[in-house]
Amino acid sequence: MEHNKSISYPYITTLIFDEFLTRGVYLPDEFVIFMNTISTVVRNRTNVKIFMLGNTVNKYAPYFKEMGLNHITKMKQGTIDIYTYGNNSLRVAVEYCSQSGVTKENDFYFAFDNPKLQMITTGAWELDIYPHLPVKYKPKDVLLEYFIKFDEQVFQCNIIDVDGELFTYIHEKTTPIKDDDNDIIYSLEYNHKMNYNRSIYKPKNQIQRRILYFYEHDLVYYQDNQVGDTVNNYLKIARGL
Repeated sequence: MEHNKSISYPYITTLIFDEFLTRGVYLPDEFVIFMNTISTVVRNRTNVKIFMLGNTVNKYAPYFKEMGLNHITKMKQGTIDIYTYGNNSLRVAVEYCSQSGVTKENDFYFAFDNPKLQMITTGAWELDIYPHLPVKYKPKDVLLEYFIKFDEQVFQCNIIDVDGELFTYIHEKTTPIKDDDNDIIYSLEYNHKMNYNRSIYKPKNQIQRRILYFYEHDLVYYQDNQVGDTVNNYLKIARGL
């Protein structure tokens, strides 16, 4: 994009961005870089259409938030959502493609009992398998609560002690955080409050160093694979801050 940004493309009316979803880490300001690329091609024209194609490998993408596509994770296969932007003529159509309904001759290659393969065979979202709660616990077993805010969601993280065995358990929080001024909160958004931290890998004090211990030693468990997938998308970004 940097190399070609000064070039004119007056005859290009269709842009295709293939594989825009990734299992890995997105570039810093990737959405802005993408929009700069569009600006290079479009210039002052209004006859350009843009197609973004991707496999269902990751429910998190900075494009979703930046473009206001806030219904992606709730879409059903075979549906199309249309997003509008006030009085602007811009329209974004999002299609979650349905299954073809045709069994391919080589589907037998993917018959293994691994739910991640459903992305290949049915188009379902690919989710890793994350460790779930290993033992039951009582409220008195919770030593510390802290929170992770990411992708318009809030997750409650409990450090738990059951018979001398300590671990962190993370689950979705459906109610507001009660003490936003004092509770330990991790969020990628900048915040001047001392109880906020952007990266769990850059502890500010002794308590946060103890929190980090559980992530460094694989002592973190999740409510379900969806929670694990979302939190781990946060962790990928936080590790690079």
